[in-house]
Amino acid sequence: MKYLVLLCDGMSDHKIEELGNKTVMEYADTSNFDYLAKNGVCGKIATAPGGLYPGSDICNLSVMGYDPHKYYSGRSPLEAGAMNIELGDRDMAFRCNLVTLTEDGKTMDDFSAHHAGNETGKRAIEALKEVFQDDDGVEFYPGVGYRHILVLRDVDFELKTTAPHDIMGKEIADHLPEGKGAERVREIMAKARVVFAGGGYERANAIWLWGEGGRPQMPLYKDLYGVEGSVVAAVDLIKGIGNFAGFRIIDVPGATGFIDTNFKGKAEYAVKALEDTDYVFVHVEAPDEAGHMGSVEEKVKAVENINSLMIPTILEGMKSFGDFRILVTPDHPTPVALRTHVNEPVPAIIYGTGVEADSNSEYTEYVDPSFFMEEGYKIAELFLKAPVIKG
Repeated sequence: MKYLVLLCDGMSDHKIEELGNKTVMEYADTSNFDYLAKNGVCGKIATAPGGLYPGSDICNLSVMGYDPHKYYSGRSPLEAGAMNIELGDRDMAFRCNLVTLTEDGKTMDDFSAHHAGNETGKRAIEALKEVFQDDDGVEFYPGVGYRHILVLRDVDFELKTTAPHDIMGKEIADHLPEGKGAERVREIMAKARVVFAGGGYERANAIWLWGEGGRPQMPLYKDLYGVEGSVVAAVDLIKGIGNFAGFRIIDVPGATGFIDTNFKGKAEYAVKALEDTDYVFVHVEAPDEAGHMGSVEEKVKAVENINSLMIPTILEGMKSFGDFRILVTPDHPTPVALRTHVNEPVPAIIYGTGVEADSNSEYTEYVDPSFFMEEGYKIAELFLKAPVIKG
């Protein structure tokens, strides 16, 4: 059996007045999604169980089959894993976003510095390294675009931080790091402002530190579920989860982690990966980015690109292997009206060998669920282990 997970980040949404009071999934051309729904089994997954924050880290861990209550230690350590950054027992990693604050420095204008480019990101991190070269235990690492990593060595912090995409348009004073060690983290954020004072970094004018955590302890996926796997993703978070799971990381030319990504290429590389492994996890960031932008048009386009450029390629390729299963799901909703994640169950489809179709004929947030995974990570057991999945 070959297994493919198509994770459409942030795809589910709320009803939108300008779309005739439909969601993006209801409004967009989702004919290939609908084919899978009509010939498969639909359900709901609570991807952030037990009241956990519905971050992409927690939700993707759940969909992959890792209990976040047991294995989650913070977002940034997962991203650090993708960059092969070694963390000691007393080290703490942070996501370091390049951001845009309003001119007075009081309000979060954009969590991604209006999607700062790779070259800008690299220059900014090099400049930060120079500013902090005399600060022992403060290490900056370049990532992709606006997404970077800070590691603080040998610390004993207990912090509460806020994701910058959760405070778009809000004053930052009430959302700065709090708790043990917060003063040191705030100092680093303030000191970093000197790098951007003269401009020259597109619209980036500050950094924002969040998603902190220590080294995770995750078992290999083959030890949990008995299959070897690969991951196709553009963002370091998903690559990092894949590294800790023992997956092969597949890099796709033109995969950007944004709405201009190489949709078809990701599907082609995913199918190709199954020649050597039995499981591939395909992550598509585009719907989430459009949701954070608050762009209905771009989110519709992202969903339709997955529908037209990815699913046919995946379906055709999977059929060549004989027995196969496909799981399609968002990780969480990112409603364009809210521009952030919400903790609501997401609609999922399981299609393929041993799956007996239920009564659903369309794939929307309002599927009639044949299964409901209240503990989201248990979806992997159903997907990978159930001999028959009935509607």
